Amino acid sequence: MSDIKYNNKWFKSGLEILNEVLYGKWKFIIIWNLIDKPLRFSDLRKNIPSITDRMLSLQLKELEEENFVERVVTEGNPPKIDYKLTDKALGLIPALHALDTFGRELVQAKTATPAQATKDAPLSLSEDQESFFDQL
Repeated sequence: MSDIKYNNKWFKSGLEILNEVLYGKWKFIIIWNLIDKPLRFSDLRKNIPSITDRMLSLQLKELEEENFVERVVTEGNPPKIDYKLTDKALGLIPALHALDTFGRELVQAKTATPAQATKDAPLSLSEDQESFFDQL
């Protein structure tokens, strides 16, 4: 593979570029919350309760600068501001769904494996252990 230049920096892979652009704990979560429909700041805040207002505002601004999120202002008193995904962000959705599925499978595998292994594995006891249990 060849090096890739993006924003006057050189990267070895597309993953490095994504890490640069979407770095942080919240950006993928914000995009994930905007998949179904545009949301207001307060709705995003409710959907992501562990993010602070300041961090949400900062992350939305960065996503807007990178053209992943669009800020839509509807005239009124007060004006209504929604955040929606751009076409650029919509390209991430299949990857995010795959990562979501992978994350869910990790949890299922971790919780199911010990129980499943215990359930499916035959109990192998020595003769002494078997006789001990026979005495009970």
